[in-house]
Amino acid sequence: MNSGTSDFLSASRWVAAFFVVIFHVFNISVSYSGPQGLLFRCVSFLCGFGHIAVIVFFVISGFLVGGGTILRLENKGFDLIDYFIHRFARIYTVLLPALIACFMLDRLGITLFDGSEIYHGFYSNEYGNDLTTHLGLVTFLGNLLQLQTIAVSTFGSNGPLWSLANEWWYYVVFGFFILAYHTRSMFARIFAGFVILAGVILLPPKISLWFVMWGIGAGVAVLDRYWAGFSFHFAATIALICLIAVRLANRYIDTENLDFILDLVVALGFSVALVSAKNHKGPQRFWAVNRRLASFSYSLYLVHFPVMVFVAAVFKDVFDISFRRSPSVATLLYGVASLVIIYGFAWIFASATEAHTHTVRSRLDLAISDRIHSLGSARTS
Repeated sequence: MNSGTSDFLSASRWVAAFFVVIFHVFNISVSYSGPQGLLFRCVSFLCGFGHIAVIVFFVISGFLVGGGTILRLENKGFDLIDYFIHRFARIYTVLLPALIACFMLDRLGITLFDGSEIYHGFYSNEYGNDLTTHLGLVTFLGNLLQLQTIAVSTFGSNGPLWSLANEWWYYVVFGFFILAYHTRSMFARIFAGFVILAGVILLPPKISLWFVMWGIGAGVAVLDRYWAGFSFHFAATIALICLIAVRLANRYIDTENLDFILDLVVALGFSVALVSAKNHKGPQRFWAVNRRLASFSYSLYLVHFPVMVFVAAVFKDVFDISFRRSPSVATLLYGVASLVIIYGFAWIFASATEAHTHTVRSRLDLAISDRIHSLGSARTS
């Protein structure tokens, strides 16, 4: 991967994570009641790209995981065990500690700082608005098995975990698709086909249909090898127009039945910039910053919501500083303080988890992959 594409991906990852976070922080900080001036409407518009940012994440994931796997087929082939070891290490090195952290923060908040009842019905949840009912063992295990929004609620206050179920099942379906394509074993092809068919049938449409967005990212990685793309600035302009157009549509039009189409526009628009990023010849002084901020974007995504709710609960019960305040300088300071605490927690959390993903992956390789391969060699000798 050339430096232009690498830096663009790093910048996109941390910027997308930032927009997800400020979307949630804005919604908990600011009240929409009362008069709304031009400045408020502009800030509200800029802070409303949260869902769009998640679609960008899907494309990036497809590009890195799906596209990378396809491009390695010719030289390195495909090993399903190694594929899932890598995916498992990437997801669960952070997810398991994040679920534990969510449980601890939510329980502490409910027990000591719930005078405002922020944990009881403040956020909508299709499995019930009382978040205290979503902290049981069944829900924990369901989220650990990536069944949130399929069979159980997202765990506790951590609503953003919905997208992780999408990601995981995209990994599963894609992995077996590549197995069916690459293997010479008829039994393996039949089994892989069965898994793919079961996934398409059993997964909710909001997961299976949105696999298209992830697949676009994988396709872009292949296209990137054979097409020179546009000039980066032209492609970035197209992407920006698409993202803003979708944001405007979400804000001013009834888009209840247009979710897939609008998300598709986001995916395609961002893909134009992604496939042209190799033509970017910008200054290198930002590369290190982009990589550093991107290095804990996954941790930030997984922990920001329970941290944000806990901070809001503490501010209200300890300092009598309410959430969802009227727009003012004090409200701005409230939001900035929340962001600083969220980012500080996520950075420390990532230092203990996400930063060790490679180590976890290497140990899993030794414990699982090498042992299975050695058993296979012993049986054939």
